[in-house]
Amino acid sequence: MEECSSKKNILITGGMGFIGSHIAKKYIQNQDNVYILSRSYNKKQNISGIENKVNLIIKDIRDIGESDVAEKDYIFHFAGTVDNYAIKEGEPYKDIEINCNGTIALLEACKNFNPTTKIIFGSTFFVNGNVDKLPVNADSPCNPLGLYGATRLAAEHFCHVYNEVFDLNSLIARFTNVFGPFESGNNKKKAAFNFMINQAVKGEELQLYNNGNFFRDYLYVDDAVDACITLAEKGQKNKVYYVGRGEYVKFRRLIDIIIEQIPDTKVNVIEPPEFHKAVGIKDFVCDNSDLKGLGWTPKVSLEEGIKRTIEFYKNNL
Repeated sequence: MEECSSKKNILITGGMGFIGSHIAKKYIQNQDNVYILSRSYNKKQNISGIENKVNLIIKDIRDIGESDVAEKDYIFHFAGTVDNYAIKEGEPYKDIEINCNGTIALLEACKNFNPTTKIIFGSTFFVNGNVDKLPVNADSPCNPLGLYGATRLAAEHFCHVYNEVFDLNSLIARFTNVFGPFESGNNKKKAAFNFMINQAVKGEELQLYNNGNFFRDYLYVDDAVDACITLAEKGQKNKVYYVGRGEYVKFRRLIDIIIEQIPDTKVNVIEPPEFHKAVGIKDFVCDNSDLKGLGWTPKVSLEEGIKRTIEFYKNNL
């Protein structure tokens, strides 16, 4: 009985997605009770091996209710859109409906049925847009360049408002670029680096914007998961934490690491399209000192992370 009572009840919205599915696997390893809310079974391959050990809730985040949030110790909120392209594809309300209305639905459910649960909201560095001073921290300006970043920032504010007005307990995890196994290798809009690793594995030429002459802050997914668990256990209410390596790395260096491991890889340097120029971030590096102050530190090097990701795509061609 004692072992059973020590188990935590974990809800992950968007839990079949890239980061969410890795969090689920980690908590299953810890023998906790994991609930995944997903709008469909489309990404069920991401929870292969644990699908019979998790509790699946198949519904739209906007329909979340009492039974979904009740008695949950931690809620990782990852349900949302994943790129800037909805507005370009004629769906300008998609980001608002899912990122804004979905987050309000979650906060309302928690307010009414589980106000003491801890919510870790998975946000993005896209809320900052282009900033004049690096590294970026929680005091840096936020000027998102697209509706994806704008609605994520709005959802952050919704969390703060519900904390203050209804005494909920949420914090913000702003992820930089996360990569690794089980991310789609076919979606360059969301996961350009994973897309390029997969291209290299398939022997295809890499299309590289501006010769990779810009800074990025890439983090291997296992380290991102450890950060999430650290925030759940130790993170402070209302605080914004950046989840990234916090190291200046030129994107070209990441491509060179791929070439070191797949020597026949060809690279074609091209100009980015106009839409990318409008919504893309030029340089980004985060200050992760608040997260490190909780005892977290990245453990997987970029070289090792890229090696593991290459092996994943080789085994899943």
